[in-house]
Amino acid sequence: MPNRLAQSGSPYLRQHAENPVDWYPWGEEALEKARQENKMIFLSVGYASCHWCHVMERESFQDQETAALLNAHFVSVKVDREERPDIDALYMEAVQAISGQGGWPLNIFLTPDTLPVFGGTYFPPTSHSGRPSFRKVLRRMIELYEQEPETIFKRADEIRTALQEDLLRHLEADSLQEAYFEEAAANLLEQYDEVDGGFSGAPKFPMAMSISFLLRYSHILGQKAPAKPAHHSLRAMLNGGICDHIGGGFHRYSTDNRWHVPHFEKMLYDNALLINSLCDAHVLEAAPEYEIAAEETFRFLRYQMCHPEGGFYAALDADSDGEEGLYYVWSLAETYEALTGFPQHEIRFFCDVYNISANGNWEGTNIPHVTTPVADYARLYGYALAEAQNILYRCREVMLSARHKRERPGLDDKIITAWNAMLLTALCKAARRFSSPKWELYARQLGRFLTTTMLQPDGRLYRVYISDDVSQPGFLDDYALLAEALTHLFELTGEPRWLQLADTLCEGLMQLFYDSKVQGFYYTAAHHERLLSRQRDIFDNATPSGSAAAITALWRCGKLTANTRFTQTATAAMRKLLPTAAKHPASFSYLLCSALQFYYHSEEVVISGPAPETFIPHYHQHPSFTRLLITTPKADAIPFPQFETKTNPEGKTLCYVCRNFSCEKPAVSADQLSR
Repeated sequence: MPNRLAQSGSPYLRQHAENPVDWYPWGEEALEKARQENKMIFLSVGYASCHWCHVMERESFQDQETAALLNAHFVSVKVDREERPDIDALYMEAVQAISGQGGWPLNIFLTPDTLPVFGGTYFPPTSHSGRPSFRKVLRRMIELYEQEPETIFKRADEIRTALQEDLLRHLEADSLQEAYFEEAAANLLEQYDEVDGGFSGAPKFPMAMSISFLLRYSHILGQKAPAKPAHHSLRAMLNGGICDHIGGGFHRYSTDNRWHVPHFEKMLYDNALLINSLCDAHVLEAAPEYEIAAEETFRFLRYQMCHPEGGFYAALDADSDGEEGLYYVWSLAETYEALTGFPQHEIRFFCDVYNISANGNWEGTNIPHVTTPVADYARLYGYALAEAQNILYRCREVMLSARHKRERPGLDDKIITAWNAMLLTALCKAARRFSSPKWELYARQLGRFLTTTMLQPDGRLYRVYISDDVSQPGFLDDYALLAEALTHLFELTGEPRWLQLADTLCEGLMQLFYDSKVQGFYYTAAHHERLLSRQRDIFDNATPSGSAAAITALWRCGKLTANTRFTQTATAAMRKLLPTAAKHPASFSYLLCSALQFYYHSEEVVISGPAPETFIPHYHQHPSFTRLLITTPKADAIPFPQFETKTNPEGKTLCYVCRNFSCEKPAVSADQLSR
């Protein structure tokens, strides 16, 4: 018989709807039951595409004996971390303080008034490798709560004190200095894997934000050295098994140093951030592989993760038919069967390029990946490079069609504002960097979806859209990342409405999340549910920190609208975090990318008139990470006062180059602009 979670909109919660555990969603009903019955709360946090969440669900939450223990002694609560990142962040911090590590599933025991006591991540059904079994943990918590409650509550008070400590109040602001960027780049490069690329050992994550920081830093300073590890890391991922060579897009991370064996889930945010990094890399090296990878990544998103109305779903599961990676791997026989009709030498060529063999390259099967350049195999087989690439393309398309006949991984069909906003920024950058007009078309579609579905007419922003309805008021990253994305959409299209919406979101951000006492931001608004402490979001994780996103949005919007309140707020918050960011760049890479634009900001380029194409090609021939672009058929159509003087009474198209909207004499031609 289904439990309460069957009524939930969250795919993750619904995955537990048939468990014998008497689950509750987080809410007053569960919390009141714990208080009334004086029971501990067992809180389990995860997400729909989490492999180890599935494993623990099968091993423990479907087990009758385990369920009986939970139902008799605890109020069991399930939370989707992507819907409630505030709950996840709070109790993840507690688990990291308790155990020294974090991850998902996040399993934690709370007192009836929600104070954390003990927790961890995955607990196996039987004790092994130093991990206690889940039932052993349950029995120990029952014993302590019944026989030594004073121990429980003493520990809970200690953890509460630690959780209520506010790091931001202890940070000292400093002026923006070039030395901080040098220190950040040096610290990041110390972690660089010179053999295989990347900035850590296994498990090896893409770290797209860190790659973008090194690329931008290199370009701004005109130094090639910082960019080399970034290019190496991107190319290693493009060749490795972390890249889906058949269907496009990137998996979550690599389980080994060589990018060969991925953890197979696919997240919207990873793919959005990697498109962004591919655009940045293309600025420094206009290599076709970067544009092709961006196109194939977005093609995957559009065909497998796109809602009919234009938003993009959260994730694809790692598992299909109960086995991780099954959808993505191939035996040699399956490959030959799929490619029936191709000449044998073309099939052999395909298998050689992608390392598909009879013995397999992973657990007896094959993860397609590239270890030898295609050009080398093309010479060996006597193909011209263009012919070789055409063979590979045709084979991949047929393999993809064959793969579509398999049982597909589960889809988490939540649409999350912050993650879609990251993709919108990436689409805008791709539209300006690459040649195809489709990028702008898709950017406009996504912009319309986010501003008509997630953003309400009264200015309220929601985080989640699922089952044709919005839910959960937006958090700091939702407001900030969408505001930033809309400034990029304004730069791309020249349409004032996008900048006006960004301005409205920034005003809301200031009102709901800004803490003037410490010149920083809360992650939750005053109207959000009050937890044990009001969280801040300072460190990047897989996604940009809310604080870094807020600083970026306020600075960009402030520069484009000449709103000094926004730019001054952003600068003050930046000065507070930059010294720490320089020491720990991997945790502050999004902030560092923005800080580069703050410190090295060069100019605003305003193109006003009926024929902006007079100047646009020249603008794109000289890309910059520190320049802002405003295009408008008629300058006074933009309802911000700094544009009023950018008129062209004779109907000409003029280009103004400005610093803080103090502008030089306008150019009337691209040649004049060059001079």
